[in-house]
Amino acid sequence: MILHPKDKITPTQAALSVASTLIASGILTLPHASAKAVGAPDAWISVAIGGILALIAGFMVARVSQLFPQQSMFIYCPVIFGKWIGNFLALLFILYCILIDGYEVRVLGEVVREYVLDKTPIEVTIILFMCAASYLTVGGINPIVRVCELYFMPTIIVAFFLLLISTRNFEINNVLPIFGEGILPTLKGVKSTILAYIGFENMLIWISFMDEPRKAVKSTLLGIGIAAVLYVLIVFTVIGNLSFEEVTTLTWPTMSLAKAIEFPGSIFERLDSLFVIIWVIAIYTTFVPFYYSACLGLGQLFRRDHSYFVYAVLPFIYIAAMYLPDLNHVFKFGDFVSYLGLFFGTLFPIVLWIVFKMRKKKLRDSLL
Repeated sequence: MILHPKDKITPTQAALSVASTLIASGILTLPHASAKAVGAPDAWISVAIGGILALIAGFMVARVSQLFPQQSMFIYCPVIFGKWIGNFLALLFILYCILIDGYEVRVLGEVVREYVLDKTPIEVTIILFMCAASYLTVGGINPIVRVCELYFMPTIIVAFFLLLISTRNFEINNVLPIFGEGILPTLKGVKSTILAYIGFENMLIWISFMDEPRKAVKSTLLGIGIAAVLYVLIVFTVIGNLSFEEVTTLTWPTMSLAKAIEFPGSIFERLDSLFVIIWVIAIYTTFVPFYYSACLGLGQLFRRDHSYFVYAVLPFIYIAAMYLPDLNHVFKFGDFVSYLGLFFGTLFPIVLWIVFKMRKKKLRDSLL
């Protein structure tokens, strides 16, 4: 159900939106989380394996979404699972979107307070950020994907620029030996990558806006692949520069790497400030798609335009962000949210496909 006929997105826009949604707080948190979970220098291998699993899950999500190319999950869930279970799943997805936005904006507030605006209350930073996000969300899917397109290349360029100039201090011994502790710690470390790779499940909704839904699989895999390559390179480079032991002791090791870089001839100073700006943009292009999905879900459940719920959702995101007393609780909260993302990215599409196949004849007239 598309409320406005002009709300159509191309496969390229869908791919860049998926990539922009995935590339977020994981840029700063993933090196520490993966290194700590693995307990060895080859944490980057866990990130690579997590990326491969995300590609498989993304394939499943896109393929299941193609069964209902003109509807979002908020429309077909009550039909397939029944009114009560379907609406519960739809509301659970909306809650998931609100919680992940609360986590992302809280991490943003913590980083901005530590590195840029140390005298500014974190509440002010978060409120201003959410106000800017609500302005874009009111406009709908088209301005959202255009902003993702606009900021995608600057984000990628700055990230790869940082990785490129950091090779001057890269020590290959810092990432060796591979599987020095065996393969089991590396496999266990994959769990720490879940939060970095959630976001592609939004294709359960966005496919209803695609002008070529048959290309949804390609768009989803391309978006996940871009994010996976970037994350692997970041973790590999950070550990190679700072060493595994140091990375496990730093809360934001990627930011520490940016601060430590000295560009020849002092052409650039305070590279970390530039990195923070680009990272805030990356958080913005993650926050808004989830925010829009939550508002669209409420709109389709209650048969209203999504704009009716844009400002009503903000207090709940703010509560989710500020309810947590410290960073330790923030990261634990992120782990909890990642399991919801894992459910909607893996188990949900499998169950959806099975139930649909079992009831295909009865549902064909209702949905297809």
